[in-house]
Amino acid sequence: MFENKAEIRMGLPELVQKAGGAAEILGGDGVDVTSVEYDSRNVKRGSLFIAVEGFNSDGHRFIASAIENGASAVCVARDRARDFASLHQDGTGVLAADDTRTALSRLSAAFFGFPSRSMMVIGITGTNGKTSVTYMLEAILKQHGLIPGVIGTINYRWGGGTFHAPNTTPESRDLQELLWMMRRDGVDAVIMEVSSHALELKRADDIDFDAAVFTNLTRDHLDFHHDFGSYFNAKRRMFHILEMSIKNGRCGVMNVDDPYGRELYLIRNQFSYPVTSFGIDTKADYMPERRSINNSIHGLSYRMERPDPGIAINLKLLGTFQLYNSLAAISVSHQMGVPYEDITTGLADLETIPGRFDVLKSGKGFIVIVDYAHTVDALQKLLESVKELDHRRVITVFGCGGDRDRTKRPLMGKVAEANSDLAIVTSDNPRTEDSDRIIRDIVVGLEKDNHEIIPDREEAIGMAVGMARAGDIVVIAGKGHEDYQIIGTEKIHFDDKEVAARCL
Repeated sequence: MFENKAEIRMGLPELVQKAGGAAEILGGDGVDVTSVEYDSRNVKRGSLFIAVEGFNSDGHRFIASAIENGASAVCVARDRARDFASLHQDGTGVLAADDTRTALSRLSAAFFGFPSRSMMVIGITGTNGKTSVTYMLEAILKQHGLIPGVIGTINYRWGGGTFHAPNTTPESRDLQELLWMMRRDGVDAVIMEVSSHALELKRADDIDFDAAVFTNLTRDHLDFHHDFGSYFNAKRRMFHILEMSIKNGRCGVMNVDDPYGRELYLIRNQFSYPVTSFGIDTKADYMPERRSINNSIHGLSYRMERPDPGIAINLKLLGTFQLYNSLAAISVSHQMGVPYEDITTGLADLETIPGRFDVLKSGKGFIVIVDYAHTVDALQKLLESVKELDHRRVITVFGCGGDRDRTKRPLMGKVAEANSDLAIVTSDNPRTEDSDRIIRDIVVGLEKDNHEIIPDREEAIGMAVGMARAGDIVVIAGKGHEDYQIIGTEKIHFDDKEVAARCL
């Protein structure tokens, strides 16, 4: 996945032993392993190929290809071992595992030397806010004198360099290599978004976390998890993974204004580490003084009420929803021993977060806000924050992604219409779905007549900007930092901010 490959060689028995018996050697135990791979196309001479059974393909089908590419060993599912038992007669090592996905995680962590054990690692999970919290913590930890690395939706970055992020949380093998590279380059604190997909697919199981943060849980990803209970259970796994960590001084941090955060907080005694709460409406360990909250075009500010009254928090970031994100960052960093002076300075120095309440000024008295909000809750909070600003009208451009949860589409339509003077329904990333069908799903939730339907996203943005007048706020929601649009299986260049700037 990365250009800077690790040059590691390890005997197969040593690797299995270090991985705590994640797999059993059935034959060929004299081979050496030079890499761990789950994609046969990345296999080279000496690789251990792990046959992971995925959603769209079965890794066992690619074992012959992996051996042809030079694999010295393969790991198969135990119930499929008989089919591949003869491979070791040709000198190929054969491992069997009860769960090859678990084996991939453990063997990868062992191969790369358990890099998470040598750094502070903070994991953030939840439907919304993960990216913002990582940026805030990055600023705070830099101010504290640490060298942070970030793994998240926008990119993977450390030491002034960045990598493209194909997934919010990479596959377990790639994640361990990424952590190995960070440790090699002197990173001493890693802040990572941990998605529900990653938790369900055991990608983060063999990371030794120092802290876990739960932001909230709202409707999303039901195309993958199928029901809300499964979605919540995936998120809850984050705190069980923290429980398995060998680190001292661990802590959990939960948003108790969120009903699922409260549910987690109520079972905190099940964990051996302390759990800290934050909130605005519910009594919590970290709370702001309500009357001090000020959201303006210049930024967000407030004073803390608990645990230390009067601490002043000033952010250049806009949007009341950033209040929760900043409380999450304050809570976990303070629990990890960062003094308030570094916390407040770090937050105050953070200029912007790509695609999160990004403001473009028109020069004609109105502004354009580009934001990643693509869930019902995120869109609602975004528009509520926008309405708190001085404005004449709110004009919202939005759509919904294809090949994703259809049930949220009418709800997003309802939220956009209810919180806008004009809602313009358009295309987002239709993927392999028909764009018109997606729009029809959204329209089901529209109950008034303050909406327009313009399928072409560039045309929709052009209309919104073109009709705006002094005092108006144009909101372009759904894609934020993304610089592409996926139509069919093709990814074409499309940047909401770029298009809006061109229209301005």
